[in-house]
Parts: sequence; C-alpha cells; structure tokens
Amino acid sequence: MARQMFLKVIIFFSFLLLSSTSTNAAILYIDPGTGSLIFQIISAIVLAILFYFSLIKKTIVKLFDRIKKIFLNEKTDTR
Repeated sequence: MARQMFLKVIIFFSFLLLSSTSTNAAILYIDPGTGSLIFQIISAIVLAILFYFSLIKKTIVKLFDRIKKIFLNEKTDTR
C-alpha cells in the first residue's frame, strides 16, 4: 500500500515537472473578479497614502499656527 502511494506521488510530480517545462506559450487570463480585486487593493493603498500625508500636513499646519499665535501674543504683550 505504501508502495502504491509512493508510485502515485512519483507519477504526480513527474507530470508536474513535465507540464511546467512545456515550450508552449502560456496564456494569461484574469477574470473580472480578480481584476476588480486588484483595482480595489490598488485604490485602497493610494487613498490610504493620501489620507496619511494629509494628516501629516494638517498636523504641521496646526503646529505652525500655534507657534504663530504664541509669537503674535508675545509681540502684543510687550507694547
């Protein structure tokens, strides 16, 4: 029984090896579901990057606004 299983495994891997080394050109097919999934992944990554950088920009603008208010208040206090 183990010998039969071993022979089946050998035949399977031999077939796999022979089929993968075929000289025929492979035809690439992407069904609409896969294309839609790839589009969703790419758009989610782009939007996440844009959102992340907009948060950084808002944080930097707030920081400079606070610094600006501090310096403007100090100038008005010295008069």
